[in-house]
Amino acid sequence: MRWKIENGRHHAKNVDFLFIIMATFGLVGVITHNALLFMMAGIFIGYFLLSTLYEKKMATSLRLDNPKVKIRLFPGEEALLSFTFQNTSIFPLLNGELRFKHGPAIKPTEQQNDEKSYWNEMHIPTTIMGNRKISTKIPVIAKQRGTTGIYTISYTYPHLFLFDSIRLKFAPTFQTEYIVLPRFLPVKGMDAIVNRVNGEQRMNGSPFEDIQSPIGTRDYSFSDPFHRINWKASVKTQQLQTNIYEKTADLSFVFIVNLDTANNLDMEAFNRNLETLLSYTAYLCRFATEKGISYELFLNARRPGKVPYFHMHEGLGKVHYLQALEMLARIDRQAALLPFNQMLHRVGQQLAKPTSIIFIGDIPSDLGPLTNKWKHKQQSLFHVKSFAEGAVIQPWGEGAKKIAK
Repeated sequence: MRWKIENGRHHAKNVDFLFIIMATFGLVGVITHNALLFMMAGIFIGYFLLSTLYEKKMATSLRLDNPKVKIRLFPGEEALLSFTFQNTSIFPLLNGELRFKHGPAIKPTEQQNDEKSYWNEMHIPTTIMGNRKISTKIPVIAKQRGTTGIYTISYTYPHLFLFDSIRLKFAPTFQTEYIVLPRFLPVKGMDAIVNRVNGEQRMNGSPFEDIQSPIGTRDYSFSDPFHRINWKASVKTQQLQTNIYEKTADLSFVFIVNLDTANNLDMEAFNRNLETLLSYTAYLCRFATEKGISYELFLNARRPGKVPYFHMHEGLGKVHYLQALEMLARIDRQAALLPFNQMLHRVGQQLAKPTSIIFIGDIPSDLGPLTNKWKHKQQSLFHVKSFAEGAVIQPWGEGAKKIAK
């Protein structure tokens, strides 16, 4: 059964009253041998059976469509919260009321904001005629980063026979989910770091070349190194020829985010810092996607499982980008954090190739030996520094360090 029946507070009293009437008419009918009293007792028995049948029938006749839907929004975007009911019985459900709750990620556009309550409860008048299908649509607006489902859905309607109400609680999990993605806060200087890192991926304009990948020859100039002369081509053309190699760069990023702050007891400042860091990360993901650069994500928010932090493997493209934004949206404001040094030691064991590592957030100063070790493995390290006028990406160094207790 998809609905759980909850009778109104007068239900038991009304049923008891019916039993008393039935018993009274039956008992007096037996004593007095009055057929009319037996008939009255039979009428009330039939009335009671009809009432019970009505309760069970309506619980199986009312259906709520429950497709698995993810609705992704950016803050400020509007969407529709939709419920589709079908009443397969001949009995109408008049003057009913739909109730449900949702989290603070979304808010009905026509409702005043209640900042004090985390859950927002909605009451929607809904009438469903017999053998009809209706859709109730409620405009909502994405309020803040996060995710929310629709919870404790119930439909309350008047009982036709017992002068009371019946509440049907939707038993399954409602599978519509709203995902409010993070905002984008720009990080200056990203274009400068793309071309300065040697790597294996082809990129025109890069100062680095892959000497294992010659793509042709050209006439020799005096500034060319002598060892680049292609003697075979020079003999054929009777002019000195220089090898041309594939231009390459390291076009992969590893974003490592420390969500902790020096003053994490101030929840307002902590939440503000968390949102800022996630918005920087979202911007970097969008930048990498637009440039066709693959990237990997690590965030030290705890999650259950063998890997106790948020991690997204390297990938690129729009699907990867969407998954990254969704992962950022799923980090709860009240999430417990894994000590950054613990995550960083685990991350270091997974770095199998030289790549560009970008730290986001405060980095504890005692991790200097570890980050220096990474630099010795030809991995380029950068740090996103936040200033009053915006964020800037800088090469990792003494000036980039900041103590986070």
